[in-house]
Amino acid sequence: MTATAIEYPTLRLKKNQDRRIRGGHPWIFSNEIDAVEGEPEGGAIVDVVDSRGAYLGRGYLNRHSLIAVRLLTRSRDPIDAGFFKRRIARAAAYREELFPGATALRVVSSEGDFMPGLTVDCYDDVLVAQITTLGMEARRDWILDALLETYKPRAILLKNDVPLRALEGLPLERDVWWGEVPERIEVEVDGLRLEADLRHGQKTGLFLDQRENRAVAGRHAGGQRVLDLFCYQGEWALHAARGGASEVLAVDGSAPALEAAARNAERNGLAGKIAFRRGDAFDVARELERERQRFGLVVLDPPALIKSRSHLAAGARAYREINRAAMGMLGEGGILVSCSCSHHLDDVLFRQVLLEAARAARRPFRVLEWRGEAGDHPQLLAVPETHYLKCAVLQAI
Repeated sequence: MTATAIEYPTLRLKKNQDRRIRGGHPWIFSNEIDAVEGEPEGGAIVDVVDSRGAYLGRGYLNRHSLIAVRLLTRSRDPIDAGFFKRRIARAAAYREELFPGATALRVVSSEGDFMPGLTVDCYDDVLVAQITTLGMEARRDWILDALLETYKPRAILLKNDVPLRALEGLPLERDVWWGEVPERIEVEVDGLRLEADLRHGQKTGLFLDQRENRAVAGRHAGGQRVLDLFCYQGEWALHAARGGASEVLAVDGSAPALEAAARNAERNGLAGKIAFRRGDAFDVARELERERQRFGLVVLDPPALIKSRSHLAAGARAYREINRAAMGMLGEGGILVSCSCSHHLDDVLFRQVLLEAARAARRPFRVLEWRGEAGDHPQLLAVPETHYLKCAVLQAI
């Protein structure tokens, strides 16, 4: 006996509005919708068809959001508890193949794992989850069951305080979802013991998306004087010190971040190799430049300087200025590792900013590598939004 197929309301697109969806993108915008069958409630599952009625996929609906539908599947899978268990198990298998034995990594990456609106990071036996859409919020019990079955964590923290929730009509919250969540936890990432501030730290506790890029910087640090601007909890500085840097200066404007960085250096036996300095990174860079300080490796990993498209011009100027200052402080053959996590500054614009900074610094540079997110933050070919992190490794010549 076969199970009865679940029937969902049908959402029909306007004529010629199916091209992006057929190309693999999972978002449907409100102005692309022609009609919706019945009156499905917010977060309901709908079957999406083109203007002629051809089936395109199945996703969840929010009529009050600009992104009205996010597809979950291109087939006719029922969206039930089993669906989420299979998806989360598949995401876990992908990570185990990519980073076997790793205990601190992103285990669910929203659209990158075909689970739009759900992000989960793992820190040993504690998970930190973010649910950013109404469709996923409506299925949080199924998601919790799937996470418990796959990872068997001792605790899960819901860090649902990101602005995206407000756009979906959801409240901002930060609460324990399961078990007893510690304030901080010590984890190992690429051989370094690090402190993750789960409840109060930025993002979910650590910036896991830079793990592979930090290792690259560490390989260029041997025998060099290193400057790490916007150091946060010191992970770039730790990789540089472990990589054999002669000395490391790490700069950040946050006292709590620098205190955590100092503890990280101490627990890894690297405290004597890193000097920490509190101050605005832009001001410190200008001061070091005036003093004609020289470094063999400079790392720039600022927070997103462009929060929206309306701030693109001002943010690009800020990126250009900090990169110009960094380029001016490099010795001959020195390495600049420059990053941007601003989604609105795409690869082409970021490269243009770096080119303009190099011209202003009157320095030629060789591109050694052009990098992005770590593999546990997968990019989808048809979804450019899954690629936000740019990391340029340049050499002064």
